[in-house]
Amino acid sequence: MAINYSIKKNRLKNALLIGMEMDDEGVLHTKEDTTFHFLIMRAIDSATEDAEWGRFNFHIDIPENMVFYVYACARNIDTIYDERGTYKLDDVLTDPEGDPQGRKNYFDEPRGARFVGKSDILLYNLKGRYLYLMLEIVGTGVGTVKNMRVQRESDTMFPAFPEIYRERGSFFHRLISVYSSIYNDFDEEIYKLPQLLNLDTCPPEFLPIYASWLGIDISGDYLEEAVCRELVKEAYSLNRLKGTRACLERLLEIVLGERPLILEQNTIRAYQEKGDIIGGNLVQESIYDVNILIRKALSESEQFQLEYLIDQFKPIRSRIHLIPLKDTGVLDSNIYLDMNAQVSGEVFATLDDYQDINGTVVLQ
Repeated sequence: MAINYSIKKNRLKNALLIGMEMDDEGVLHTKEDTTFHFLIMRAIDSATEDAEWGRFNFHIDIPENMVFYVYACARNIDTIYDERGTYKLDDVLTDPEGDPQGRKNYFDEPRGARFVGKSDILLYNLKGRYLYLMLEIVGTGVGTVKNMRVQRESDTMFPAFPEIYRERGSFFHRLISVYSSIYNDFDEEIYKLPQLLNLDTCPPEFLPIYASWLGIDISGDYLEEAVCRELVKEAYSLNRLKGTRACLERLLEIVLGERPLILEQNTIRAYQEKGDIIGGNLVQESIYDVNILIRKALSESEQFQLEYLIDQFKPIRSRIHLIPLKDTGVLDSNIYLDMNAQVSGEVFATLDDYQDINGTVVLQ
């Protein structure tokens, strides 16, 4: 089984970045006003002497006028001794002072190698406990580097052949490595399948598909990603409660982030008698009319989309009416009308004769 080393955000924090910067997702971006861009990483320790390295691959997206180089070397020791003293190679390579061009000397043959314009590299000629990697991008423009990974002994098929064919770095070895790479990529995708079915980690575009499996249509990109995830998580429970008041309350609480007030015909009169509600905008034509009072302001398109979602869970034959509440002013005995008080008045709109409703007319 291949041993993988993922080069992600935590490892990149300890690397040296010149002319590049890293975002919160661990993606590297080249600076547009810089010509030379460097990524120099600290050693990857295999904990094995004379370790044989397999494959280094990453995803890079740069303009056509830019070119990139990859430098790699492997050593059994991570310390250098010379007339200047004893020092760690990691400290020398990732030292922010000095010229990064001079550090290419540490990647010379026989312990190192250079690759031009290759993002999927075979490291079969490198052997040593510590692997050092350096990426250089030359040119002006904005590019990205992400998903870097190092594999050890990545040839899944090569050990299955007789010993006489197992010459490392031979033509046959490189030929078989193509099929081993394809196999490993497929194996990795299969390994990620549980993440695709996990509602917390799956891509957002999968959520409408999972909702459709439960008979719910949330297509149209009118819901935020967090709302979609929560809605799909509770889809089974909502389907069990479909057609009930509790279902509508929970549905709107997920979508709007607040618990609405649902008024059926038999409850409106009780609220009005108490003086809690002045039913100017309430619809009371029949027993099938249900008024839902919400505080969140919705545009016309958002209201249509929300009503479409509610129609999938409402009781049969019922007519749902969304009524946005307006802010009202309340004055107590210790407040003056001229300071710190505001009473919202009634808002209405009228159209003159022969007036068309077009893009310049807004009714509130």
